[in-house]
Amino acid sequence: MKNVLVIGLGEVGNALCQVIEDSGKYKLFKRDIEDIKINEEIEIMHICIPYMDNFAGIAANYIKKYNPKLVVINSTVRPGTTKAIYDKTKKSMVHSPVRGKHPEIKKGLLLFVKFIGPADKKSGEDAKKHFESLGMKTETMKSPMETELGKIFGTTYYGLCIAYHQEMERICKKFNADFKQAVTRFNETYNDGCKIANPNVVRPVLYPGFIGGHCVMPNIGILKKDVKSDFLDMIEKSNELKKKESDKK
Repeated sequence: MKNVLVIGLGEVGNALCQVIEDSGKYKLFKRDIEDIKINEEIEIMHICIPYMDNFAGIAANYIKKYNPKLVVINSTVRPGTTKAIYDKTKKSMVHSPVRGKHPEIKKGLLLFVKFIGPADKKSGEDAKKHFESLGMKTETMKSPMETELGKIFGTTYYGLCIAYHQEMERICKKFNADFKQAVTRFNETYNDGCKIANPNVVRPVLYPGFIGGHCVMPNIGILKKDVKSDFLDMIEKSNELKKKESDKK
């Protein structure tokens, strides 16, 4: 039985631990903030800590301390982070972001394809075997860059759609129109037809609320460290305006 270590016991780390434990195929070690002593060899180490500016250095220190054979970075990170850690440690490594709806992350792990961004070919093959042994569907990408960007693009696309709904709500108020009728019902009935005639353009049906939580807006902040984009600025501006509008009520 292989030894697996999960670093970080937030929503993502805990959900991953549950899936690993349910499989009955691994001996699981867990570490959050407090240090733990492990006298056994670690085959696979999952990093599930939140992204921060010194993420690469922190991850490299964990790798040095526990010396795993394979490192899986499940965290949403700044593009290029996995390569930086790989170049520093020379350990077998992949980036494999987690997708799903909070707080049902465990369900998401088993529902969505677990994309694998390998630092090298063998790392990708080993990670694929590991995830599939846990009952996950996998797909291996070209490199960590594709998975790092793909995760942030996914949450940002969701944020962009909500921001547009925020703007449509403002326009509806200007014309004293009913948002549910002018937007929601038009989208719902449009989708009824598209599901049959053109399923690749089905529209999201969203509520124009304030974008909170710890995924969408923080992930935009991560991307803006390297990218100047009017689209990203617009999402932030619309969401800030939504907060002011909500505070006035």
